[in-house]
Amino acid sequence: MAARSLMDEWLANDVSHGSSNAGDIALRYSHGDGSVSRVSASEGQVHLRLQADSGWHQADDLPVETQHLLELYLPILGTPLQPAHVVAHLGQSVDARIATCSGDAFFVTGEENRKHLHRLRSLCQAVVVGAGTITADDPQLTTRAVRGESPVRVIIDPAARVPADTRILNDGQASTWLLHDSKTDLSACPELPGCRRIAVESDGKALEPRAILAVLADQGIRRVFVEGGGVTVSRFFNARCLHRLQIATAPVLVGDGVPALQIPGAQSMLQALRPAYKLYRMGEDVMWDFELDDNLWEGRAHEAEVSSAAKGPSVTRLWAGR
Repeated sequence: MAARSLMDEWLANDVSHGSSNAGDIALRYSHGDGSVSRVSASEGQVHLRLQADSGWHQADDLPVETQHLLELYLPILGTPLQPAHVVAHLGQSVDARIATCSGDAFFVTGEENRKHLHRLRSLCQAVVVGAGTITADDPQLTTRAVRGESPVRVIIDPAARVPADTRILNDGQASTWLLHDSKTDLSACPELPGCRRIAVESDGKALEPRAILAVLADQGIRRVFVEGGGVTVSRFFNARCLHRLQIATAPVLVGDGVPALQIPGAQSMLQALRPAYKLYRMGEDVMWDFELDDNLWEGRAHEAEVSSAAKGPSVTRLWAGR
């Protein structure tokens, strides 16, 4: 959260493409009580530094667990050179289902991964979900499990079909935006306190992910968390609008059910996408944090990076139990 404050300071000063004259800013971590304090970037003992020309830098003497957290969450914040960042997450079974055939998704992944979702919400400025997720899951999309303010809740609702009495439209826990197809007639839609209705261009079938991000950027929102469901995440992925894709897999077999990521099939294994990634354990679940960059889309291979035993969990056993 302290790192988010640093990045927000850059954004507030309209730092982009290294054009600001603002100096580097830094944080110091107290190993004793776990507190974080703001310090001058010129001081000797600096644990986390944000530089205008090269982004985030962390010290090597931080505890391993802290380094892992920073590696996972710092990219979400962006950098002065790339202040916009879009991350998506899917929680699925081993057989790639996000819900049963009846639509039951409570809960696919465990408590640690669900807490991770709340952390992503607290670090981002907006959380995006499709109307289907609202109807099926009735989520709150707040940060009640962690510290930090809840983000703007953005619902992709092209045909304005989310019922006006839905909890998220009436709970007042966070600002809520409804994105509608610019061709949809909204004359019969009621005014909802704390909610905004925004028209977005579509391709005739669905709202364009790039158009959605452009609307959010016009409102000053640069950090976006696409939380679900599978169709929405897949559309953002296929439109090449994601910087990171996180897939958490739980040790459960669902069988016939709602599929997770839906992307065009590769003609051969050589043509299959192989993004750079980091692997994390979250309780019983395992999560892949994929980096989606130009190297991936242009077909350039990443060299594999092998982590030492001290850098992550055992490769022989992650978890045992039922």
